[in-house]
Amino acid sequence: MNPILVTADRLWDGTGAPTRLRPVVRVADELISAVDTSLLAPAACGGERFDFPGCTILPGLIDTHVHLVMSALDTNEAIIAQVTGENEAQLLSRIEANARSALLAGLTTIRDCGGTRNHVQQVRDRIRRGDIVGPDVLACGSPITTTRGHCHWLGLTADTFQEVEHAAERMLAQDADFLKVMATGGNMTASSDPMKAQYDAATLCRIADIGRAAEKHSAAHVLSRSALPAVVAARYRTIEHCDWRVEEYRYEFDPELAKRIVDQNQFVGLTMSGLARRAFLPQVRAFDIGPVKRLDARFACERRMIDFGIRYTIHSDAGVRLCPIDRFALGLRAAQVELKLTPAEILRAVTATAAEAIGLPDRGVINPGKRADLIIVEGDPLHDLTCLEKMRAVMKAGRWVVPPR
Repeated sequence: MNPILVTADRLWDGTGAPTRLRPVVRVADELISAVDTSLLAPAACGGERFDFPGCTILPGLIDTHVHLVMSALDTNEAIIAQVTGENEAQLLSRIEANARSALLAGLTTIRDCGGTRNHVQQVRDRIRRGDIVGPDVLACGSPITTTRGHCHWLGLTADTFQEVEHAAERMLAQDADFLKVMATGGNMTASSDPMKAQYDAATLCRIADIGRAAEKHSAAHVLSRSALPAVVAARYRTIEHCDWRVEEYRYEFDPELAKRIVDQNQFVGLTMSGLARRAFLPQVRAFDIGPVKRLDARFACERRMIDFGIRYTIHSDAGVRLCPIDRFALGLRAAQVELKLTPAEILRAVTATAAEAIGLPDRGVINPGKRADLIIVEGDPLHDLTCLEKMRAVMKAGRWVVPPR
């Protein structure tokens, strides 16, 4: 494959270094071979060249928590009815369509945190073979949950220690990239209770141990403090949502527990889904429901986690209500408003930090030797995150998957 040269007005490399002006990124095969900060001499310009005046080159974005099988309808009930009422062909079609939409939004890697049976793995494999276009997908298959627990309608339920062992081994046998457990109930499933742990500490530890034995990481959904100590003790790689709630509207941040998270190099996933986008979605402010009414307390606790030094990714939970997968940038803008983060902090959370959190050291930064996952956006997103909604081109593993406009 001929070398590709990509130039723009500026480049942000994902490492936290200052923006580079007049960059030239050289791509050979699937990798970045060089990054220069001045125009190359004519003799060094061999290969096909793509110039993007007025634009910024960034690492491909990574969403560490999506649900490709869901379609972001207006209510939880509508989403559940759709997922449970469709046949396999319909489910696969939506997964593929969501994957394509993610790529168009600049997401070159996504981690699916819960689907039906092995459908996401099937789409993942079709993308890897080149049969269809999409981002790289990491899939857990179905999340492990109790009979009436959160997302039980996705199909993988287990109540006893032995049933949980079997469920984890079943997902690994179906070629899951990681294991996912619903450690507490969730807001989306009426028969579950977000304030209660769904499994005891020994069971949660066993799931993570099974994953580690297979050299795969594990993720735990945590919507209250009830399960958080056990999840931290079991050393789950990522703690999804990481909610410190102890009562309906009261959060208690524990510095000792937070220190364990930091010391064990665990990552928390901060969720900027539809309900968290109240600054940009007027209909959310009218919702008289707990998850909206306690947003101020939630965001204050998450800011404490950030200030304490807990490492975090920012994810969308795409597919849940009011959260289509192609509006990832809107969630990042919400994080800027609600969590008082800078654009650079936000972008790092969805590039370099996200890649490290989910075990993909080959991407997330623009450096020689790294995989050539690049996006080009109009303007400067380090000053205005709305630039992420002006995608000019997307490169995945050295190939234009969204061709330059």
